[in-house]
Amino acid sequence: MTEYYDPKKETGTEKRLLLVVLLTIVGMGLLSYLMPKPAPPAQQPGNPPSQQQQQQPTPTPSNSPSSTTSTVARRATATPTQTAASRQGSAETETAIENDLYKITFSNKGGLIRSWILKKYTNDKNQPLDIVNPVTAPVLGYPLSLFSYDQELSKKLNEVLYVPSQTGSQSAPASITFEYADGDTQARKTFTFDRSSYVVGVQTEVTNKGNFVAAYPQWPGGFGDQTVLSSYAGTRIDWQQDGEITRKPPQSGGFLTSKKWVVGGQTINGPFQWIGTVDQYFAAVFMPDAPKDSAAVTLHTQMEIPRNLDKPEEAGKDKAPILGVAIGNPNGITRERLFVGPKAVELLESVKAQPSGPDLRGILDFGFFGFISRPLFAWLRWTYERMIHNWGWAIVFLTIVINLALLPLRISSMKSSLKMQKIQPQVKAITEKYKRYSLTDPRRAQMQQEMSELYKREGVNPVGGCFPLLLQMPFLFAFYSMLGNAIELRHANWVWIHDLAAPDPLHILPILIIVTMFITQRSTPQAGMDPAQQKMLQIVTPVMMGVISWNLSSGLGIYWAISNILGWIQQVGINQTSFGKQVRKSVERRATRKR
Repeated sequence: MTEYYDPKKETGTEKRLLLVVLLTIVGMGLLSYLMPKPAPPAQQPGNPPSQQQQQQPTPTPSNSPSSTTSTVARRATATPTQTAASRQGSAETETAIENDLYKITFSNKGGLIRSWILKKYTNDKNQPLDIVNPVTAPVLGYPLSLFSYDQELSKKLNEVLYVPSQTGSQSAPASITFEYADGDTQARKTFTFDRSSYVVGVQTEVTNKGNFVAAYPQWPGGFGDQTVLSSYAGTRIDWQQDGEITRKPPQSGGFLTSKKWVVGGQTINGPFQWIGTVDQYFAAVFMPDAPKDSAAVTLHTQMEIPRNLDKPEEAGKDKAPILGVAIGNPNGITRERLFVGPKAVELLESVKAQPSGPDLRGILDFGFFGFISRPLFAWLRWTYERMIHNWGWAIVFLTIVINLALLPLRISSMKSSLKMQKIQPQVKAITEKYKRYSLTDPRRAQMQQEMSELYKREGVNPVGGCFPLLLQMPFLFAFYSMLGNAIELRHANWVWIHDLAAPDPLHILPILIIVTMFITQRSTPQAGMDPAQQKMLQIVTPVMMGVISWNLSSGLGIYWAISNILGWIQQVGINQTSFGKQVRKSVERRATRKR
């Protein structure tokens, strides 16, 4: 290890050195006074060597080995002002870094990213997906630009020409450094890249007059796969602190309120295991090396976006929420990693936020019933990889298996409904008997007792028709959230559908959902329900479900439509049993008597 001399450690040496310097100055003065002046021709060789070097510098070829050494020497001896003034680019240049998963293009203007192409994914035109949003980034900022609380400083740092360590195309593993300095401000940004990873290393530092300035790397402008208003509304800012995951959408309270949840420019103090902005299928997540030394700023801007990117001026515009995040060390050098890629289960589980920290699986939100959704998706993926190499048909197969597994519950529910339908005349007679008594009358207790005896005698459970369905709800919600988050369905084909993550372009599935639900309700006995009310529900409920499913992903539509078809078949089968026929005849007789 090299040791540097510190004169403060030896006070005696410091005094002796000062005495020698004073005696030397005095001696030189006496000599210059006593010695005769030299002849004029002899004055030129007597110039100090340092002045000679400044007046007549010796040029060194840029490709010579001594070039680097002399440059380092000049940096070490130059004043801060001289060093700062020399670190500015003369023209805008680009540097491309490429590995098996992405191609990232940097510009030295701002030292930021102009393009980030994910090679394994395509856009709606079947072209390689550029995850940098072409509409919002030019306005709100490009990825890995710098956020500062001083807007003038932010503008300066993101518009000046940096000096890049290299230009042209590079293959990972690689690194690139951008440097800028003037009389007051110095900035340095270094990025490192692995051969086969979606994670990029980030290190930045900004100083002003020798003091560190809070200037954080940011992802400010959404994602390149956002093409419609709903894709912007589905974005969030997620982060993990001390094992707890927080998810914040642009708005809270649902569609009945426009209250903002993510506040633009709000500072959140660490520690952060990770923090990032996500949409339905992709994420940009920062992972600080020192979570306790990090602070984050949430970014939220309302911006008008074209309804049709191919004809931005003709199709009109919608106002969309644009979310972003910036994170760094407010008191020193920022060191962190940035994951930019798909929200795929296995991929997120393979990325560690810190060596001893959590992985990124929490970015993928499977909802309240995630403990069911995750194994359910693993099962779907296994089916696709091992049995049926089409995601649409794999969903159909999984739906059939799930409905067969739930068949005993459905049969129990259907039988309970039929039994309730059978005893409706007795229930109505008991109700008529006690309807003249108020609810607070003690004789009302006798009505409940008679009802209980009737249910017991006929073997009917009044909640038997509902309880099996309630047991199915967690499973159904888990399936819903699983299909809504599976990036594997994005641009996956099935029969007439070219993207299972997008709504059915022909709306055949929503129409099928409406029709099958209407037929199923017509086939299901409705115990104790007024006929007029029953007819209204038979129309309103299917239409309402159809409206909800109209813009849902096709993958969800497949599951819903197939489940309805299977439910209708099961109901028809129950109706054809001897018990079902008996109930149907009794219902028809009561309907005839009412006429």
